[in-house]
Amino acid sequence: MRDQRHTEVNVLGYRIERVLTLDERGDIATQWYEVLAPESQTLLGSFAHRAEAEREIISRELAAIAA
Repeated sequence: MRDQRHTEVNVLGYRIERVLTLDERGDIATQWYEVLAPESQTLLGSFAHRAEAEREIISRELAAIAA
């Protein structure tokens, strides 16, 4: 199996990537979304759905404002 990565969207400098794992025939076996930090591109989390990834970004930004 191999992975394919596609940038879905940039939100407030964070990048959300859709990661697909393909089986031997090239069919999608699994899929998830990853949030990468704005400058370092460090992986901040993996999520089953894009909306969850977007909520993580908003939560991080709100926490930074409140701190």
